[in-house]
Amino acid sequence: MSPVSGEGGRGIRLWERLCRLAGLVGIVCLLSAAFTPLPNWLGRRMSVPPRLARTDAIVVLAHSVDVDGRLTNQSMRRALGGITLYKQGLAPLLVFSGVARGGRPLEAEARVKLAHELRVPAPAVVAAPPAHTTREEAVRTRALLWPLGARRILLVTDWEHMQRARGLFEHAGFEVFPAPVSAPARVSTPEDRLRLARVMAQELAAQVYNRVAELVSSSKS
Repeated sequence: MSPVSGEGGRGIRLWERLCRLAGLVGIVCLLSAAFTPLPNWLGRRMSVPPRLARTDAIVVLAHSVDVDGRLTNQSMRRALGGITLYKQGLAPLLVFSGVARGGRPLEAEARVKLAHELRVPAPAVVAAPPAHTTREEAVRTRALLWPLGARRILLVTDWEHMQRARGLFEHAGFEVFPAPVSAPARVSTPEDRLRLARVMAQELAAQVYNRVAELVSSSKS
């Protein structure tokens, strides 16, 4: 009997068909992302419109710092967005989250310094403890704000991050008012469509991971 006959042969043929199907699906997805309006449509579906209101605090989520410990463009944009909301009188407290490096919360420190330079009163600015994930940011922000009676927040982050971040902060018990600092741009070239599709795929994967983590946590409790 041939080594690939019988059950073993059928298993190999099934695996080959699955591999070909996966390759075909991958090609279709790549072509759809590069040469159709699908990324623009998905971007509009994933974006969360601003909902500005008077709240207890403005929470600006972390992004990153460069190798010298300076704010990246994205982190600066979020920080300035939060400062603008504070100057509009939408909350009495401005909370900056941030990544740490070498044991120091460099991003939050740089943002607090920027707020002071832009004449935000020192008592109104708070640096949250460093967090590695958005889920940690929500938990640590709750530990910081709930003792102050702050439950209504303006949440500041980029558009592609807002849907996931809002869900995590609502799960932590906050009433969240989205304040995205960006909006999905309509892209027209294959390169830009692929870049947008990659960003959305990363966010969707993170949302799935968070959902699975919630289910696992619920099953253990």
